[in-house]
Amino acid sequence: MNKTIGAKQNEEKNLFLCALKGLAVASVTALILAVVSCIVCVCLEDPDKYIKVFALVCLFAAAGAGGHITARAKGKTAFLCGSVVGIMMIGLITLLCFAMSLPINMSLFAICVPTVLVTAVLGAVTGVGKQKKTKKKKKKF
Repeated sequence: MNKTIGAKQNEEKNLFLCALKGLAVASVTALILAVVSCIVCVCLEDPDKYIKVFALVCLFAAAGAGGHITARAKGKTAFLCGSVVGIMMIGLITLLCFAMSLPINMSLFAICVPTVLVTAVLGAVTGVGKQKKTKKKKKKF
């Protein structure tokens, strides 16, 4: 009886560790894409038009990458992996906004939350689909 409870706790811990790994990859991806988009915006004539678009593209691409890495590390349950990473990303962004006393645009936030979750789940679905499948050996009679 205790072995099954311990196995469940290890599975949940494994999901959390995989989600932390995915969140770290998503953060690094967002940082790299933000630097690239800043360089691109500086080269444009009127960068104010494109800043919000580039920021949202960076956020959604990072969510997809985080979901993908989490699902690859976990190996199954793409919906759960993507949801956990998406919720962690939204929580991290919200905490950073509160820590820096930045205002949150609620209409944009209401659009970004479901989109980040969907993007993270789609990234997780692609991550689970890339797993190596083992072939069963046929027994000879």
